[in-house]
Amino acid sequence: MAGVKLINISKSFKNKQVLTSFSTLIKDGDFVMITGPSGSGKSTLLNIIGGIETPDSGEVILGGKNIRGLKGKERTELYRKYVGFIFQGFYLDNKLTLAENISLPGIFSNMPQKALNERTKTIAKILGISDSLNKHPSEAAGGQSERACIARALFLSPRIILADEPTSNLDPESAEKVLKILQVFQEKTDTTVVVASHDEMIRPFATKIINLGDTTYEAY
Repeated sequence: MAGVKLINISKSFKNKQVLTSFSTLIKDGDFVMITGPSGSGKSTLLNIIGGIETPDSGEVILGGKNIRGLKGKERTELYRKYVGFIFQGFYLDNKLTLAENISLPGIFSNMPQKALNERTKTIAKILGISDSLNKHPSEAAGGQSERACIARALFLSPRIILADEPTSNLDPESAEKVLKILQVFQEKTDTTVVVASHDEMIRPFATKIINLGDTTYEAY
């Protein structure tokens, strides 16, 4: 399986070394928890996998392709099709309806309008928010915005879902619902889920745990 392979990744910000010679293999279909104390590099590692940040050194192999060798459009298209992000706080644009927020990845990928509408309805039905598509985030009932964020991340059927602290602002019941939704997609579609969090609630869902508090890491 292609998955994600990180080889000797190092990253620093100003004078602070965050990651040092980090290596690991994430297989297709894994549910990965990246854990560790505050400042250990959880979000940084997630962003490196997702292409938001570039390591100072080391190799990122995504879907069998070495990111270092990809330029411009080829790199952008790989990340757009291969990776879906769920950002901390489940951010949605309140100027847009839930349907418009969910469909943004398709719009950026120039998906035809008919296909865009069909995909929005299909994924909203799966996540149980069909009745709220015309509402704005501020009008949506509890939990619907979180589901809309997940729907947006899954819109282009990416091979990897990256979630940064997805349970940090949720009560335990809502947090468990979000994790179960991710687990169902991971199990049914063989989608890889990578969650950066210190929340111990995530641990039982994980098939692989990377502890950045351990300086030896969890290499291959």
